[in-house]
Amino acid sequence: MKNIYAVEIDFANKLGSNAEKFQYFTSILRSILQAAAICSFEIVKGMTPSTQDDTNVPHLLGRFSLPSDGLPVEALDVLVPIIRSHVSKTYMIGWFEKSSPNDQTLAQDLLSWVAFRNKRPAHGVLDKNDVLIWSQRLEMIATRCLQVFATALPKRNPDQTLHTDIGSDTMTINTPLVQKDRAVVISKVTTRKGVWKMHAQSLSWIEAVELTVDLGDNSIFTPSDKPTEKLRLSEIPYYLPATSIFNNIPIRQTNTFVGRSKELGKLQEWMDEIEDSRFCLIYGDGGFGKTTLTLEFFNKLLEGDIERPKHLPTLISYYTAKKTKWTDNGLIHFKGISDAMEDSVRELLHFLYPVLGKDWYQIQGTPLIDKIAGEFAEQGLKRDDILLILDNTETLATSVKEVEELSEFLGKVGKKIGRVIVTSRRREFLPATPLLISSLPDDEAAALMSRLGEEYAAKAVVQAGEARLRNVCKKLSNKPLLIDTLVKYVARSSSSLQEGLDQILRKTNDELLEFLYEDAWLRMNELAREVFLVLVNVVNPVDGNCVGDVCQEVGIQHIEFQSSLDETYFATLTDFGASYDLEIVDLAKEFFRQKLRKFSSAEVDKLKNIAAKVDNKAFGRQQVEREYKLDRVADGFRSQFAKAAKIATFKGDLSSAKENFELALLDEPLNAALKDRYALFLLHHAKRPLDAKPIAEKAVELDPKNSDASLTLALIHYELNDLNAGDKAINVAKINGKPGTLCYLRQGMARYHQARRAPYSKDSKEYLKQAELLLENSLKSADQKYFHYEKNRNDARRYLEMVQKLRFQINRRDISAGNAAQQSS
Repeated sequence: MKNIYAVEIDFANKLGSNAEKFQYFTSILRSILQAAAICSFEIVKGMTPSTQDDTNVPHLLGRFSLPSDGLPVEALDVLVPIIRSHVSKTYMIGWFEKSSPNDQTLAQDLLSWVAFRNKRPAHGVLDKNDVLIWSQRLEMIATRCLQVFATALPKRNPDQTLHTDIGSDTMTINTPLVQKDRAVVISKVTTRKGVWKMHAQSLSWIEAVELTVDLGDNSIFTPSDKPTEKLRLSEIPYYLPATSIFNNIPIRQTNTFVGRSKELGKLQEWMDEIEDSRFCLIYGDGGFGKTTLTLEFFNKLLEGDIERPKHLPTLISYYTAKKTKWTDNGLIHFKGISDAMEDSVRELLHFLYPVLGKDWYQIQGTPLIDKIAGEFAEQGLKRDDILLILDNTETLATSVKEVEELSEFLGKVGKKIGRVIVTSRRREFLPATPLLISSLPDDEAAALMSRLGEEYAAKAVVQAGEARLRNVCKKLSNKPLLIDTLVKYVARSSSSLQEGLDQILRKTNDELLEFLYEDAWLRMNELAREVFLVLVNVVNPVDGNCVGDVCQEVGIQHIEFQSSLDETYFATLTDFGASYDLEIVDLAKEFFRQKLRKFSSAEVDKLKNIAAKVDNKAFGRQQVEREYKLDRVADGFRSQFAKAAKIATFKGDLSSAKENFELALLDEPLNAALKDRYALFLLHHAKRPLDAKPIAEKAVELDPKNSDASLTLALIHYELNDLNAGDKAINVAKINGKPGTLCYLRQGMARYHQARRAPYSKDSKEYLKQAELLLENSLKSADQKYFHYEKNRNDARRYLEMVQKLRFQINRRDISAGNAAQQSS
C-alpha cells in the first residue's frame, strides 16, 4: 500500500492548481490515516492480550460507523502505546517522537490539520491563502505519514489478500483496504441483522468509484460476543460542542425512504419545542409508515443529517409493544396495559444499572414513576434529557378502560420522567402535538414505486412511465405498504403491473396477507420453511440468537434464511444492526399452524423438539448473562458516584471517570467489587497497572472469595511481568469459581507475551512450551454455557497459532546461528 500511496502523492503534486492539490491531498491523507488505524486495530485484536471488559478500543472502533477525520488520529494515540507495550517497541516510531528538536510530532501535525479542517473547510470559509499554505503542508504531512507508517501499512500477497509485518511476525489484514489495485476511503461501516458491510470509495482523482464490501466473520468490526449493554453510545458528528447520546434506536426499516419532508420537518419542530410540548403523537392507519418515518428521523439525527435541535436528549429509549419479556424473575407474559407500560419505563434504567434488582419489579404505577424520576434527578438529568419512544401503542390498549389507563400512565411519564413520542393507529387521549401520517402525495408515491421497482428488479414497474405509476399508486390509496406489496409480487411472479394490481385489489386485507403468505411459502426452500415452523413453536421472545440456533439445528445458513424472511410479510422485525428482535404476526402463526396439520406426528414432534432445544438455549443464555452481570458489575456500581464513573468511562471521559471512582470509594471504602472495577479501569483504560495493583490487592483483602478481584489482580501482575504472582492470583480465582478455560487462557497468554518480550533468552522456549500446554487445556475445558465461550475459544486458537509462529522464528534463528558457527570454525 505504501507504493499505491506514493503514486497518488506524486499524481497530486502534478495537478494544475493549488485548489485541486488541496482537495486531493485531503483525500489521500484521509485514506492513509484510515489504513494505518485499521491495521493498528487488527494488530491489537490479533496480537495483544484481550480483556473481558470494555476498553477504549471497542468504543473507537464503533465510531467507524461514521468516521470523522479526527478519529484515526485519536485511535492511533490509544493503539500505538498498546502495540509498543505488547508487540513491538519500535512500532510507528515518529508518531510521538520529533524528527528534530524544533519540529512537532506527526501526531501534533495531524491534530493541527484536523483543527484547521473542522474550522475552515468543514464549517467555515476557505480562502486562497489557506489553500496555498495547506496544499503544501498536506503534501509534507502525507509524505511524513508514509515514512512513519511504512512498516505498518499492509502489503499485498499474490492472491490479493493483505498482510503486515510487525517485528519479525507476519499478520493477515482482514479488512479490504485495497480494491481493484486502489486504496479506499471508508465512508461508513454498517450492520444489518448481524451482517457487516463496509461502504467506501476508491482513492482516485479521475473516478472515485463507490464500493460496498461484505466483511467476514474475522473482521475487526464484527463483535466476538453478543453485546451486553442494552444502550449504546452514539457520537453525533456535529462540529461544536461534541455530543453523544445513549440510545437503543433500531436501524432504518427501509433503504428506499422517499418524501415525507413535511412530516420530518414537523417532528424536528417538536424536538425544538422543549417548553411547549411534552408529547408527540404520530398516528395514522396501518401501512402508511409511522414506524418507518420515526426510525428514519432518529437515524438521521444520530448521523448528524438533521439540523442540531436546540436541546439534544442524553438518553433516547425506543420501546415497541411486546407480549413477553425476560426479567429478573425469568420469562413473564404481559397481561395488561400496566405491565407493558411499566416495562417501557424500566428499560430507561439500563442507563444506570446493568441488571435491575427485584425491588424494581415489586413496585408499580405512580410509585415506580416517582422512583425512576428520583434516580435520574440524582444523576443531574432533567426531563428534557430523556426521550421515550413508544411504538404501536394501539396493540397495548384495546378497550375504552385500557385506553384511559394508557393515557393516564403516559401523562405521568411525560410530567415526571421525560418527553414521549407515541406511534399509534388511533388518536390517543394525550395533550400531544399531533402528526398525522396519511397517504403519500402522488409524485412521492410514484417515486417510491419506481425506486422499489429498481430495488426488487420488478421489470414491469421499471418499464412503466410516471403517469402509469401515479395511476396505479392512486388505486392503492398511495399507501407505502401496499405499493411495496405490489412491487414485490410483480417481481416474484414476473407478472404485468395490471395483473399484480388485480390480485391485490380483489382481496381484503386478511385475504391479501394469506395470498402473499402462500406465494412466499411456495417460493421458499424446505429448510427455510422448517425454520418458520419451528419458530412458531418457540415460547421465548425470538431474537437473532434464537433464529441462529434454529438455523443451526435445521441446517440452513442464517443469512440465507434472512434473505427468505425479507421477501415475506410473516413477521415484524426490529433491527438493531448487530442483533434483532422478531415477532411472527398472529395471522402468519395461524397460517403456519395450518401447514403443520398436514405434517405427520413424527415430523411435528421433531420440529417441537427443536423448538424446545432452542428455548432451553435461550433460557441458558439469559441466566448466564444475568449471573455474569451480577457477579462482575452490579455490586460495584451501587452508589451515584460509581454510576457516574461507569457512564463517564463509557463516554471515554477518563479524568471524570477517575474522579467519580475516587468519590465513590470515599462513600463505600469497604466495597470490594467497586475497588475491583476501579482497579480494572486503571489497568485497561488509564493504562496505569502500578496504580491499579494496590487497589486490586485491597479488593482481594476485603473479599478473598471474590473471583473477579483475584482475576483482576492476576492480570495486573501479568502486565507487570510477574508470572509467579499472577499464577497465584489466578489460581485463587479458579478456586472461587472462575472457569478453568479462562484461567488457562490467561496463563497461556501471559507466557506467550513473556517469551515475546525476549524471544532469544534462555527461558523463551520453556515459556512457549508452557503456553502451548495451557492454551490446549483452555480449549479442552471450554464449556459452551460460559458467557464468553466463543471469545475465549477464538483467543486460545489465535494464541496457539502465535506461539507456533514465534517458536518457528526462534528455531530458525538458532539454526542460522549454528550454521554460522560451523562455518566460522
